[in-house]
Amino acid sequence: MATGTAVKSQERQDAFPGAEGYGRTAQGGRGGAIIEVTNLKDAGTGSLRACVDAKGPRNCIFRVSGVIRLKSSLVVQSESSFLSILGQTAPGGGIVLTIEEPNTKKWNTPLIVKSTHDVVIRHLKIRPQLPNSVENVDALTVEGSDRVYVDHVSGSWATDENINAHADTTDLTIANSIFAEGLNKHSKCTLLGSDPHGPQSITFLRNLCLSNRDRNPDNNHYGGSCIEIINNVFFNAKSEWGEVFSQFPGGTPISYVGNYFKAGPSTEETTYAIHSKEIDKAADPQIYQADNMSWAPRSKSIVMVAPETQPYIVSKPPCPLSVKEIISAPAAYEEIRNHAGAFPRDKLDSDWIADLGLDGQAGRGRMVNKSGELPPVEQGTAYVDKDHDGIADSIEAELSAKVGVNDAWSMKEEGEWSHFDEFMQWLSEERIAGRYPQ
Repeated sequence: MATGTAVKSQERQDAFPGAEGYGRTAQGGRGGAIIEVTNLKDAGTGSLRACVDAKGPRNCIFRVSGVIRLKSSLVVQSESSFLSILGQTAPGGGIVLTIEEPNTKKWNTPLIVKSTHDVVIRHLKIRPQLPNSVENVDALTVEGSDRVYVDHVSGSWATDENINAHADTTDLTIANSIFAEGLNKHSKCTLLGSDPHGPQSITFLRNLCLSNRDRNPDNNHYGGSCIEIINNVFFNAKSEWGEVFSQFPGGTPISYVGNYFKAGPSTEETTYAIHSKEIDKAADPQIYQADNMSWAPRSKSIVMVAPETQPYIVSKPPCPLSVKEIISAPAAYEEIRNHAGAFPRDKLDSDWIADLGLDGQAGRGRMVNKSGELPPVEQGTAYVDKDHDGIADSIEAELSAKVGVNDAWSMKEEGEWSHFDEFMQWLSEERIAGRYPQ
């Protein structure tokens, strides 16, 4: 079972056992309703939208697998805080969100977290299928929100960023995810500093950015922010890897630690892994970099720090790093190959991991200008949960929970993880291992 018995002394319990970074205290739907998603419809009773739009702390539990073809964005709004969307509960091949036709109100990003707080999103595949002429489409947007944790998500085919932290978003962790093949001519992995009005705290941890032209990632923050880019793999960028702008008072403070930058077929002859930008600079950035590495074939080179960026390199992190266990760049490479993205992986993610290739060996990859086909999603039977507490009846005894009793939020002893928290982390680990309860 997951190590969920440690007593929590902090005021806010972590999002789930093992949560890390600045978003780790996102509460999600803890203590709230267990809402079952029973169909793949865009809206209506039993839909994911009905759960997202509901009020009060709540947890979206999937009793179906497949593709949810949305007619407009799912928007977690200010009155809809305290939400967990738990894709690891879906049977079979899991859940895919897409939008195939542009809508008149331009709500074309499948999932938006907007002006809200305490949101946890796990194990979702988000793949818009709109032409690259439809602008400003992300896979996932987090806008003006606090305490958000994005874990084991797979986003692709955005016409803007595959994931965007917009406005005054803070206390955000984006972890264990795959962001691949943003659509040209505006192919981007992630924009972490996007028009904020004050300092932010953001962790980008153990993610794979694959075959995105630039913004791998893009940062632009106020002084006093705490921005950390830790143990990620950036593969097959074309023109730019890490871009650091400093257009706000105080300049961007940022730490790059244990990341792996790997050139691919689309990568230009010479690129810079960490590159500060002078455009409209308000103050000097403070850039800490340690234990990062790069690999390129003989015909290409990745320079770790651009020459004009060297004056902004500092000797210690601008903020103490919030991640407790930081591994080496090669270890991060293997961790991401084996464990990043939404599980179970679909053929797209499996193919992208194959494209990445082995550490120290050439990989495959390409820039794309249109989305691909969604692979079939394996159907499956949801685990038995007769008491509707979100926990598989077959596992309840191992958690000291009781079948026939809705005891999701009970715990073995006061201050420990609830049965629900333990089960959801255990289930995440089981999905990664290729197993699912009966």
